[in-house]
Amino acid sequence: MLYHMLQLLLTYKYLILAPMAIIEGPIIAIVCGFLVTLDVLNFFLAYVILVMGDIIGDGVIYYIGYSGKKIIRFFRVTDEKLERAKIYFKENHNKAIIMSKLVHGIGFTGLIAAGASHVPYKRYFKTCTTISSIQSFVMLMIGVFFGHAYVVIEQYLNYYAAGASVLALLVILIVGIRKYKIHVR
Repeated sequence: MLYHMLQLLLTYKYLILAPMAIIEGPIIAIVCGFLVTLDVLNFFLAYVILVMGDIIGDGVIYYIGYSGKKIIRFFRVTDEKLERAKIYFKENHNKAIIMSKLVHGIGFTGLIAAGASHVPYKRYFKTCTTISSIQSFVMLMIGVFFGHAYVVIEQYLNYYAAGASVLALLVILIVGIRKYKIHVR
């Protein structure tokens, strides 16, 4: 799947980045960081699109929760999970959103619970925007870091391959000269 995401990003770049960021922001941010290293994407533009896509995705999830149980059941969120999340949200709004955004297993349910709990959207939006901005930057930087590491490793592998090729040619040359000397005597 990652290969297909990479192919789409290489082909359509920013046009496909927005919908991908809405669906799966953090993983796409890492891939984008790698592509920034290779000068395929612009860091600032990718960052802005990633943050906006993540915020739009959070807004959609909030709306699903806000809309009620008919839509929530479609996403297989049980009443028990929803009630636990609602209680936690009322007691710890910021912590609940941070956990929902950063911990993959509870993320979707937590953000739906924010909508179902009718957390004021302005408050929800402000918290999600802050977290998305930080999270996207960190993930993008991780991709850049690993992209730079890849470039350095590739460079060393090129040196190694060149050195191994020279060494192999020297061995062939020495063996050839020895065989030639033996046949000449």
